[in-house]
Amino acid sequence: MKVATQSVDRETLYNEVWTDPVTVVAPRYGLSDVGLAKICRTLAIPLPSRGYWAKVKAGKIMNRAPLPELKQDLPSKTGLVKLPPEQAEIREATRKASARLRKELHVEPLPEHTSASPHPLVRAASTRLRRRDGWPENTLLRSAPKDVLNLSVTKSSLDRAIGIADALIKSLAMQGFEFEVTSDQGETLIRWLETGTIMAFSLAEHVKRVPHVITPAEERAQKRYWGRSRWDSSVEYPTIPRYDFSPTGVLTIEVGRWPSRSSWKDTPRTRLEQRLSGVVAGILDLARQTHEKQQEEARRKEAHQRAVTHYEFLRRRLTEEVERFKQLESHATNWERAARLRDYASAVEEQAAAAGGLSSEQVDWLSWARAKADWLDPLVRVSDPILDAPEPKRPSFGWA
Repeated sequence: MKVATQSVDRETLYNEVWTDPVTVVAPRYGLSDVGLAKICRTLAIPLPSRGYWAKVKAGKIMNRAPLPELKQDLPSKTGLVKLPPEQAEIREATRKASARLRKELHVEPLPEHTSASPHPLVRAASTRLRRRDGWPENTLLRSAPKDVLNLSVTKSSLDRAIGIADALIKSLAMQGFEFEVTSDQGETLIRWLETGTIMAFSLAEHVKRVPHVITPAEERAQKRYWGRSRWDSSVEYPTIPRYDFSPTGVLTIEVGRWPSRSSWKDTPRTRLEQRLSGVVAGILDLARQTHEKQQEEARRKEAHQRAVTHYEFLRRRLTEEVERFKQLESHATNWERAARLRDYASAVEEQAAAAGGLSSEQVDWLSWARAKADWLDPLVRVSDPILDAPEPKRPSFGWA
């Protein structure tokens, strides 16, 4: 079956989102409902209002909002390409499973104080990140991804980050996940034990950076340096930072790698502690999507390898067939040449006999000519002591 590879137009997408809910249409294009809704807004495609589909389900006849003309000079194509039906079905099944999990999953809110029995990885991170030394200068961030969990936060947010990481690790462990720290790569990995799927993990704080304004003390230090450096070369230039950093307390959890990557961050209304159930469900959803993509990639690689193997077989068969045909032509040509040599030798013999008989030289020549014909004939298996002999080597100059 041929898969569509052309982008659908704006009117087609409009008809789809008014025929089925966005949550049903989005998986057909490999998108989330939020992503598809954003594209519709960009293209000025109206969407059904909240409660529209409930009223339709109840049997009420609803009117569509008309599709307006584009005010801007935008193309009519949406840039969206439908997935093959089997992939769309998998995406839809994943979406339903994720939605069901979000309803069923419940993660207790974080306690006000750190757990008395934190996870071993969390305990190690807490100890390491509370040290006074070993942090990058002028960033305020504390991070040691080669030693402990990949947390990158300021001192003031460390307790929050530790608590979130502890709750997340324990909640995901109940869903069949485990965390590990790779010292060689400096990464924290989440492994889904059911499938072996691995995803990168990080928890970081956004830090504001503004250009540094030189203070009066730094300005005086600069002047002292310029005054003394003229006669004292050992004087070092004062260290003045280019930027000033200030903590924001806004934390972001990021899981996975592009293109299968998701993130969750503090918002003005809700903090990560209040949305841990959604984060856990989102990570499980991402793990399923990553596993599906890896399986699909493995199937593509396997199909590609089969195609390559078949191509190499066809090329090899063609090459061998061409060589066999060339050999056939060569044998047929040599067979004709051998027959011509024999005919010529017989003609010479007849002419000599008519002229009074064969001389010894002619007898030798006829024997030689017929031997060469036998050597050339592919139907006669005979070798020639001269023509089949190895190429003679040129003697090198030297002492005898």
